[in-house]
Amino acid sequence: MSNSITIRAQTVEEAIHLALEHLGRQREEVDVRVLEEPGGAGGSEEALVLVTVKRAGPVEAETPAPVEGGAPHETGREILAELLHRMGFQAEVTASSYGLVPDEEQFIIDVTTSNERDSGLLIGRRGETLHHLQFLLNLLVSRHVHRWPYLLVDVEHYRRRRDASLRDLARRIADRVSHSHQPITLEPMPPYERRVVHIALRDEPLVVTQSTGEGDNRKVVIYPAGWELPQTSSSSAM
Repeated sequence: MSNSITIRAQTVEEAIHLALEHLGRQREEVDVRVLEEPGGAGGSEEALVLVTVKRAGPVEAETPAPVEGGAPHETGREILAELLHRMGFQAEVTASSYGLVPDEEQFIIDVTTSNERDSGLLIGRRGETLHHLQFLLNLLVSRHVHRWPYLLVDVEHYRRRRDASLRDLARRIADRVSHSHQPITLEPMPPYERRVVHIALRDEPLVVTQSTGEGDNRKVVIYPAGWELPQTSSSSAM
């Protein structure tokens, strides 16, 4: 069993809970280091924590690090293929790199189904089922690689189409904001989609972005550059 894990979730407490479950420990048995708060710099919309089991005493021998069981994306591909098979879906599962952020290495697990009904079930309303499937896969893979793997899951290129649509929307709204000099609020989005918008506009000199709201009602606001942004503990200004 690993003595530490880095894990991501929507809140710090949720990340700690998942880490404790993974490590099989109680809260008082671990040290917690918050690496990223929700809404931190870089467009992150989730918490990232490092949870480490406390040492029993100064003479306790260092526990060797676990041997890695393979690349996270290959482990994810195998786990997802088996999971879908057990759920009764006939699907081809492949893994490849995905360049959402040029300086970040990220992998996407693609699912190709045998019919539209199955793909619709796996995607769900506005991608909700896909989001939960992705979270579950990352949790399962983290038990093998002992860190949060940040794997994306796509079904019939739904995510790629959605990402492209969000980037296009962000640029169009940014253009309107830069001309009107008035902020525009987008519809509520899950954390990953808000991050797509933040990243799409982070190098735009005429606008800045900020996340506002709580839970399922959290959304991105695009402001003209120089606008005095609201000061909130859950904001994400870029």
